[in-house]
Amino acid sequence: MSESATKSIFQDVVCIDDVASLLGTSAKQVRFLLYVVPENKRYTIFEISKRTGGTRTIRAPIKELKAIQRRLAEFLQDRVVLRPAAHGFTREKSIVTNAQLHANHRAVLNIDLKDFFPTINFGRVRGLFMARPFGACPKVATVLAQICCHDGALPQGAPSSPVISNMICSRMDAQLLRLASSHQCVYTRYADDMTFSKRKGTLPSDLAVVSGDGKLVAGKSVREIVEQNGFLIHPTKVHLHHNTTRQIVTGLTVNSGVNVPREFVRDIRAMIHDWRTNGLEAAEMRHHTEFYHHPSRLDPGPPLHMIIEGKLNFLGMVRGIDHPVRKNLQRQFANVWPKYLEIMRKEDEEMQMSDFFISHASEDKEDFVRPLADALIKMGVSVWYDEYVLTIGDDLYQKICEGLRSSRYGIVVLSPSFFDVKKTWPVREVSAILALEDSDKRPRALPIWHNVDQPTVAYYSPLLAGKYAIRSTDFTPEQLAIKLREFIKSRGK
Repeated sequence: MSESATKSIFQDVVCIDDVASLLGTSAKQVRFLLYVVPENKRYTIFEISKRTGGTRTIRAPIKELKAIQRRLAEFLQDRVVLRPAAHGFTREKSIVTNAQLHANHRAVLNIDLKDFFPTINFGRVRGLFMARPFGACPKVATVLAQICCHDGALPQGAPSSPVISNMICSRMDAQLLRLASSHQCVYTRYADDMTFSKRKGTLPSDLAVVSGDGKLVAGKSVREIVEQNGFLIHPTKVHLHHNTTRQIVTGLTVNSGVNVPREFVRDIRAMIHDWRTNGLEAAEMRHHTEFYHHPSRLDPGPPLHMIIEGKLNFLGMVRGIDHPVRKNLQRQFANVWPKYLEIMRKEDEEMQMSDFFISHASEDKEDFVRPLADALIKMGVSVWYDEYVLTIGDDLYQKICEGLRSSRYGIVVLSPSFFDVKKTWPVREVSAILALEDSDKRPRALPIWHNVDQPTVAYYSPLLAGKYAIRSTDFTPEQLAIKLREFIKSRGK
């Protein structure tokens, strides 16, 4: 959505009732949470151990407040375009995309910001909502900041904090991107973790220098930009790694591509071996004693099978779900936890799934459907399109059924030809897509109106007329393909 559209939406929000409506709740609920529930009762506060030592304070909001914060976060993410440097808590980005930009570089510099979330105080959050592109009035900005803040600052643990912190850091990211680019370096940020890297040559002194006492410190230019934007660099968390040593970016090695550290795979293998050798109870107790003994923890830790599943999922995210090392670990795990076989089966089915099944009339192939299918395929989106799938001698009914079963969504190209009474297959396909919707209770049909208007669609297919549709006249096939690719990515492909 454009900046002007975002601003106009906030200009129409003039009171707490409007804020509540915007966030899908009642003004009574918002007032109760902000002005009746004591501030010290709105959050559960506890500490967790950091991977690098020390503890981190987590402030988890009560479920009613958390639901409102989550809706606000989604609202903001739908309307704000962040700087490309921001990879934390951002749709379609992750620690993997963050690390990829620094892979195979000669030098990697890691810099942490000190007290990142507590530094973003109530006034900064309120000012953010009053500034462009939001333009909220002072009263509304105050309510929004009250929803987001605790003890006068952004709480780490609230679902709204990450996206707000990214917006607060937008100017700093832009300045550091320019600084890095001027030295042929790469800059990214994942929450409070900033990374600079250089493919060839030495890292410039603007980014890092060795101080008089022999310690590595952030360069003057980096330090000035960070401090001008209201943050401080953690004095003991500035690290430079050359490619002769292990380079780590957001927990992943980047010396030669992006990978998990070797010990991560060894830990999974060791947990499975312990389970197989000593039994589940002993292995689980040993793991919890070693990793979940911190006195501040509110629970004894998750079951061992969930821990291993989580690690295998993470390995799949980094290396790919079909990587041989992961597949081998999965087989070992299934030997001690047979229930995991069902997850492996579903994964295999998912790998065979197409993103889209295209239902259309043959008359629309030449001018629209084929160009759309080609554009999607070029973008790496998998498509079940009859012209490219069916071959002479195929059983038409069987093939189409297979295509419908193995596709996540059905693109339905509605046109005058589609509604021709002589056409039977398009009608059958749409009926099947809608039946699948009823079966698994999730949307599947994605209508595109091609040379047809709403009354015509309503007349011939009332069930599709009520769905949001894209008009083919508003976009080229290539532009439509981009929108569909972004749609499938947003659904977690």
